[in-house]
Amino acid sequence: MVDRPATSSTLITVASGQNFTTSLLPTAVGNSTKVFDADSALTDTSISGAYIDEIWFQYTKRLNRHIDPVTATAGTYSANSTSVIVTITAGHHVHVGQDVFLDFTSYSSGVVPIDDKFTVTAATSTTFTCTIPSVGGTITGNVNVYLPTDFAFYLVNAGTVTNINQFFPLFVASIPSTFAHQNYSLTLNEILPFINHPTVQAGSNFTSANNEVAPKHRGLMLKRGQALYVSASGATALTNGFYCNIQGGYY
Repeated sequence: MVDRPATSSTLITVASGQNFTTSLLPTAVGNSTKVFDADSALTDTSISGAYIDEIWFQYTKRLNRHIDPVTATAGTYSANSTSVIVTITAGHHVHVGQDVFLDFTSYSSGVVPIDDKFTVTAATSTTFTCTIPSVGGTITGNVNVYLPTDFAFYLVNAGTVTNINQFFPLFVASIPSTFAHQNYSLTLNEILPFINHPTVQAGSNFTSANNEVAPKHRGLMLKRGQALYVSASGATALTNGFYCNIQGGYY
């Protein structure tokens, strides 16, 4: 199907101008970055469209504990036994099952909880709960929270964007700020949509535990005249960005 392979890599630091809890749309046409172009200018008559079979993010640095796309968010915590409740007064976008890195900076008594990656077990709009190594009695203090970074992908049907309503949100990738997620595949994390690929696929993988990430099972198809854009959530640009890498080709 693909007769002109294509791989692209684009540094993403531009933020949408607002948190995605408000809206997925960028606040201005310049608040998004083009990452793949299927002849949006309609100048290449030799192609009909493009097929994308993988998208992955690569962080700009290699760190051994957590990553820091933006400055950590300040919060407070209350820990008791093996549970800690973190409060971020301004709100957060963390959901149950996500990993966060907690850097405890003060404590009221006993010993300070260990800094580490923890999985969220409960969440409200301003708090979340994690299970931690036992700290004995109740301890309170301050904590720096390395939150996930959210990226929205948009479909655009024009060569030149003149209005934010030309951005059509497709999906959001939320990348935890932990060492294990410095390279983040949208296939392996089941974010790319399922695709009805014209090539027949077969084999034991399609009835196994890996059936949702099987070869060519997820991807995107763009028609000629379309392009793919990406924005990070937030009001300010990322301090340290991610490379958005796309593998596919034209047909």
